[in-house]
Amino acid sequence: MAQAQDVVEKVIKPWLEKNHPDADVVIMAGSYGRAMKQASWQPIASSDVDLVIIYRDLENGGFKAATQVFTMEEVGLKLGEDKERIMMIDTNIHDLASLHYHDKIVRENKSVAFINVMLDEGYLLRDRLGIGPILQEKAGEFLSEGPTPMIKLKWNSEIGLMATFLKDIKEAKSVEEKQFLGAMALIHVCDFGLHLQGAWPRFNQAYRVYDAKYPEEGTRITEAFSDLIRTGDSVKAEALLEDFIARGKVKMEAAPATAVDMLYPVEKHVPAEEVASINKMFSKFALEHYCEALETSQRRGELAHLSNLSATILGIKGAQETNDGSAPHFGAAGLRYLNDKVPNALPAVLDGLSEKQYDGVRKVAESVLTDMGGLHYSRLENYYLDDIARVKAMDAKLANENQKPAPKKVFTPKFNP
Repeated sequence: MAQAQDVVEKVIKPWLEKNHPDADVVIMAGSYGRAMKQASWQPIASSDVDLVIIYRDLENGGFKAATQVFTMEEVGLKLGEDKERIMMIDTNIHDLASLHYHDKIVRENKSVAFINVMLDEGYLLRDRLGIGPILQEKAGEFLSEGPTPMIKLKWNSEIGLMATFLKDIKEAKSVEEKQFLGAMALIHVCDFGLHLQGAWPRFNQAYRVYDAKYPEEGTRITEAFSDLIRTGDSVKAEALLEDFIARGKVKMEAAPATAVDMLYPVEKHVPAEEVASINKMFSKFALEHYCEALETSQRRGELAHLSNLSATILGIKGAQETNDGSAPHFGAAGLRYLNDKVPNALPAVLDGLSEKQYDGVRKVAESVLTDMGGLHYSRLENYYLDDIARVKAMDAKLANENQKPAPKKVFTPKFNP
């Protein structure tokens, strides 16, 4: 594996000059960002490159709203290796306005603050405005403050989800059903545990927070769900879920009753067909990403591996639900839905667990993305829905003030196979 410095000099900097020569600030996060900060540690060969690219304003940068672009680049030969090797470059493109609005939305939604994580832990590659260190300092402060408290209604919903999984795991008729229900539940359980700590949710990256801040809780989740997912032994998982539910009820008693209204709700400002196409495009990226890491995540530990598998299953289910235009299914209802719509999903996951080989899972993921060319792509462009809502709302406001019809901007994701 080439050293991170070689990747930066021979791949990333030339790539930036070609694709984003006018960007004002570039911060590299993820494995490579950490590697550049910690010379004693290096990413594995399959690691992708995560970039936050900031323009003074997106319009002048050629983007209509905050955008996420994923490209597959041939890097092996550039690094002097004896064969070609693909690297994913995940590019999050913002300006100062969209970064500020992202923070507001994350606070309102209690969603994953991944942009702040990337800014906080990242390595500064370019800074033409002299604000890189300030952005990173503010991101660190944002994360340390934690999310706003969940309201009673949200706690009730999350507790209900934990209770659904607990009930369905107890009532499962077979070991295989218990295993699959455990795999479906794990991501939700990890994030619920972080809610109990007053910490930001992290979805498939939750294991990092547990390793760093709550190792005892992380070990408990790992032991309980490793038993459940690998063998169908649900004793520890049931005890953990019962404890989480009890702790959640205590939190709910002290929770605020109402939340702050969202400034520009997506459902009000973005047409449903645009929402569906953007969500489906993100499923394509996410599933490719998760499937790529099905084997390599084992090197990061049991919780990392099983939570990545859980994210893959939820990604498959979510993509199929988007295909059908249906609401999300959870617990045994989700298992029945997948058995009905994607009948190879359960056996492929169980085969992967027993054989440590996940080509069957990848084939299932390919099947739910058939209309989009399957998992693979060379370039994929997507938009942040919340920023589209902001842009369209302001376009409508300005048009109304000027007594003109609002421009009909359509944000259509694009990909090249």
